Amino acid sequence: MSQEEAVATPAGENSDDSQKPESVEETLRKELDVAKKEIESLKDSWTRERAEFQNYKRRSAQEFSNIKREAVKSLVAEFLNPIDNLDRVGSGVNVTEELKPFVDGVTMILKEFYSVLERSNVFRQYPQGESFDPTLMEALSSEEGDQYKEETVIEVYQAGFYIKENEDKFSLRPARVRIGKPKA
Repeated sequence: MSQEEAVATPAGENSDDSQKPESVEETLRKELDVAKKEIESLKDSWTRERAEFQNYKRRSAQEFSNIKREAVKSLVAEFLNPIDNLDRVGSGVNVTEELKPFVDGVTMILKEFYSVLERSNVFRQYPQGESFDPTLMEALSSEEGDQYKEETVIEVYQAGFYIKENEDKFSLRPARVRIGKPKA
């Protein structure tokens, strides 16, 4: 071996260049496979975290909705008796000219209460003549008759209140009613 050949080929290396590219190519393939596996692992982890976060957002929104509904229920429940008392003012009483301004003022206050409740999606239910709905009404008495084709509210003893969320209704207080039923 000449001195030029010794300088061209470093010590301990084979002068066959065909093995060097294969080992580099092999190493790069292994690194690529490792990187692909790591990418798949990270994608899977990201997908799971994303799904978990979406579930968290949905659960949080549902919990917030439930908490809000319960807060409104508890607040409105405290106002129901005073509202009932205001509703009784002037009902069934012969209102004289002296009392008329007072009764009109109470009626205006009552309408304002109902307006405030409606802005909070709380509605008064006075189901006179409607079909009986056991989820929103409480039947205190009933009568049978040929004139009834289905259970119908024929008298309202006490108005009910419900919260409306989308198309769902949640009773705050059932309407207390007398119903008419078809003869059996």
